[in-house]
Amino acid sequence: MNQEKTIEKMVVACLDTAQAMLEKDEMVIPFGVRAINDGEDLKMNCPGDKKPKANFNEQIEMVVGELKTFVKNDFSYVIAIVTELESGDEKAIGLQVETDISSVLFVYPFRKKNEQWIIDNPVQTNQLLPSVRSPAIDNLPD
Repeated sequence: MNQEKTIEKMVVACLDTAQAMLEKDEMVIPFGVRAINDGEDLKMNCPGDKKPKANFNEQIEMVVGELKTFVKNDFSYVIAIVTELESGDEKAIGLQVETDISSVLFVYPFRKKNEQWIIDNPVQTNQLLPSVRSPAIDNLPD
């Protein structure tokens, strides 16, 4: 699988996981995802599950620390860190994707409407991949 397809697959998996967290806990707990070998195999780590009372910075440090360990021990083709972002009343899913040649941050605003979590299309950036569209996002009602 080529790197762009791997990133698209990873972004969809990350958004699906974030959606499930929103539905279960009404928040996105920081987590990491890595693609092993040629990108066919995705692995997730969410150390915050083991320490749910850890503050935000501690949770990010745990995710980054685990990813660093995995990168040292495995050949990680692509890695991603996912977290919840907040500015005033607005919330978004921050999804940073790292490869050996690039780093890109996707920001997906989300909201709750009629008891359903809606993840909007990403805020556009001039990064390596300006947007990755998820079929799950495209089919959600407004």
